[in-house]
Amino acid sequence: MSKCFADGLPAGQLDRAPFKFQHQLLQHPALSIEGLSESLPQLPADRIMYSKGLSDLAINFDRAHIEHGNGLGLRETIETIRTSSSYIAVRDPEDHPAFRGLYEDLKSEVGALLREGGKSRTIHQPRMWLFIASPDAVTPFHFDRYSNVLMQIRGSKQVAVFPNFNPEIVPTEVCESYMDRKDSQSLWREELDRHAVKFDFSPGDALHIPYIAGHYVKNGAEDVSISLSFFFQTDETLRWTDAMRFNHRWRKWIRPLGLSPSPVGGSAALDAAKARMLPLATGVGRLMGRARRLAAA
Repeated sequence: MSKCFADGLPAGQLDRAPFKFQHQLLQHPALSIEGLSESLPQLPADRIMYSKGLSDLAINFDRAHIEHGNGLGLRETIETIRTSSSYIAVRDPEDHPAFRGLYEDLKSEVGALLREGGKSRTIHQPRMWLFIASPDAVTPFHFDRYSNVLMQIRGSKQVAVFPNFNPEIVPTEVCESYMDRKDSQSLWREELDRHAVKFDFSPGDALHIPYIAGHYVKNGAEDVSISLSFFFQTDETLRWTDAMRFNHRWRKWIRPLGLSPSPVGGSAALDAAKARMLPLATGVGRLMGRARRLAAA
């Protein structure tokens, strides 16, 4: 019997479209505000990022904790989260005993769904993130390097999800650069909202956000929001990632010839070939870098 999700999920839709379903984690003690107040201060400081309650969809989400500090310590931020207009993001909390069993349960159930839907032989790079936010705070528009299951524990929100592999929303070169571990950048423009599929979200709801699908979140006004994300890669998304990394590196060398690599996602065979050739692109880049340094010397 499932510990985390309701039965009957459309496993075949994973990474094809966003869809809402139900989770079963509302009573998990680690996810209450009291449990979080106890466990989060025991995690390494670099796992926890907190900022002012964000209100602009164009803010760079990855740098919000650096550029929009709230002037409070972590414990005070948690204790005053209802009134202090703050936002807390916690990465990889599963190292704390309070979350370890939950992490293993999610890993097992999502892995089984991937196999059921024929998406992957196994789950890759599973990660947990926690988000705690004051009423009316927003999560700015961004996209992730992973597929995602987002679960609402407390409060309400509206989640807007955008089609992946659409260069009108996330330009191809920007996506490739980010997948090759370059810095993110703000992409939000009001006209993008016509592409959004919007989901009203309350405690017990879960949402699948496909790999690299842009999204933003607007929290409700009535309560603190607590949500849990479970990120993962599949056999297919790993191929897409390596193919995009190949494109990003190879583009530099063929652009002077007036050439450009074809976007990832159009041909499974070509994506697989690019993923296999990533070490070649990496080697060429190192050789070219060494040649430039020698020439400069």
